[in-house]
Amino acid sequence: MTQIPRRLPAPLPMEHGLLGWIRSQGPAMWHEMACGIDFADPHATIDLLLAVQWITRQESCCRATALLLLARMVAADLHRDAPPQLAPDAARVMCRHLHRRLAEGRFPEAHYLLTLTQQEQVDDLFGAEGPLPLPADVMACGASLPHPPYGFLGWHPVQALPALSFAA
Repeated sequence: MTQIPRRLPAPLPMEHGLLGWIRSQGPAMWHEMACGIDFADPHATIDLLLAVQWITRQESCCRATALLLLARMVAADLHRDAPPQLAPDAARVMCRHLHRRLAEGRFPEAHYLLTLTQQEQVDDLFGAEGPLPLPADVMACGASLPHPPYGFLGWHPVQALPALSFAA
């Protein structure tokens, strides 16, 4: 019998906001953020964009992380029209800038694996027929799984989800 947690994991305190918190994390947590980020969340603010901008300016930012962050931004239509709390002009500029940096090969390291769903989203958005095409070699990702210390849901880091237990 599978036991599923009855409540969501507790959010982690962010005394200095998301940007302050993410600066103390590493590439595995940055990738986890990219996996769980939701720019359409009504609670998302400019702090989310600032954290993404900081992550994608780090030399150790994995290409898969940058691709996934841009994919989440484009899927939320930030490249065209962001909600006011996400500073629409800044969001559009950030999308263009990150897209250009990816196209120029500025993320040479590709350590992390994308799930099939994530890879399909990347292919749809950045493939030859997508709204923001990228060279095929830029969309190649790594093969390892990150091991982040925390989870990320919507716009907030959370305690890691407990492992499911299987009782006989």
